Amino acid sequence: MLLPQPYSMASRLIESLQHAAGRNQELLAILSQTDSAPAALKQNSVYITGLENDIANTDREIKRLHRITEDERKDHIKYEESTFTRYMYKLRGKRGEAKFAAKAGKEEQEFVEAWQKERETQETHSELTRALTNARQDQQRLQSESARYEQAQRELDMLYSSIFNGPTPEIPGEDQLESSLQNNKQWADSATEHQNLQRRAAEALHATIQCLEHAARDMNDALDMSRWDMWGGGTFTDMMERDALSKAQVGVTEALRRMDEARRCQPAIPPLQDINIDNGHMISDVLFDNIFSDMAQHDRIKNSDMQLHKALQQCKELLEKQKRTYQDAAAQCGQANEATNNSRLELQRIRAEAFERFAGQGAPPSFQATAEMVAPPPY
Repeated sequence: MLLPQPYSMASRLIESLQHAAGRNQELLAILSQTDSAPAALKQNSVYITGLENDIANTDREIKRLHRITEDERKDHIKYEESTFTRYMYKLRGKRGEAKFAAKAGKEEQEFVEAWQKERETQETHSELTRALTNARQDQQRLQSESARYEQAQRELDMLYSSIFNGPTPEIPGEDQLESSLQNNKQWADSATEHQNLQRRAAEALHATIQCLEHAARDMNDALDMSRWDMWGGGTFTDMMERDALSKAQVGVTEALRRMDEARRCQPAIPPLQDINIDNGHMISDVLFDNIFSDMAQHDRIKNSDMQLHKALQQCKELLEKQKRTYQDAAAQCGQANEATNNSRLELQRIRAEAFERFAGQGAPPSFQATAEMVAPPPY
């Protein structure tokens, strides 16, 4: 009779597979659900850092511009309300009055420009703050999913290390498929990041169009006020016209910021065509208000409106092109994810077959006769 042989390597693998079967399925399911979270969280963190830096810069810029605006406002009011200065210029006749108007117009223009820059920067700050709030909400969700992924990955690595450490010739193809899965996972991460960038570029272009469309409506209001002004609308019409132009300028500034965001995500996007919003000159236009100055201002507004609509059309064409780029990136991402999932499923299938094939055999018996008991020969 032969003594029982010690457990072989295959026997130990059988026991390990029997104990790990259920947990293996649970961990693979968690990884499949959360595998894109770490890459998305990394990209989101970079995005948040950029927004925080932009907000800090705009905070400093707002304070700087506010000081300039206040200084220009004081100078403008001081000059405009100076009766003595006005009287001294008036004593010089029409030429003196013209010089006073030019000087007053310069002071007024410097104040308006400073105020306009401060207003645009405040709008940019508000938009950046809203974007940061949304990004932080996404970060909380991604952190939770990423934590689940990392915990499941650590447990699975430990589980597989204890079972499949080193070559596993007992499971044909397992080593090759594990390597293929890692390669496809890297491809999927890269494709996902590229797709997200193309999506953000398309979203930024869409936001650019919305800003330009708002600005176009404001320009249309300015044109209406300008037509009214040519028919003797008066000071109130001038104020309404300039308010509409100011709103249009804010919209254009925000559109340019959105366009920069789109180009950071997709450098192939060309810059937006130049848009120059002519706000006119309040003091000189009021003092020398006549049909000719009104017509000249109306032509300037029409020219600005034409530039705006050309840029709007350009942006719409760029958005359609970017949508196609995003669709191509999404298709590539889909292929990468499909390849990754197929590798994961194939590896899971081979390991499941190993569970079925080896674990189904049960543990080796504690004793098994390997030779027949033969009676001793007669004496």
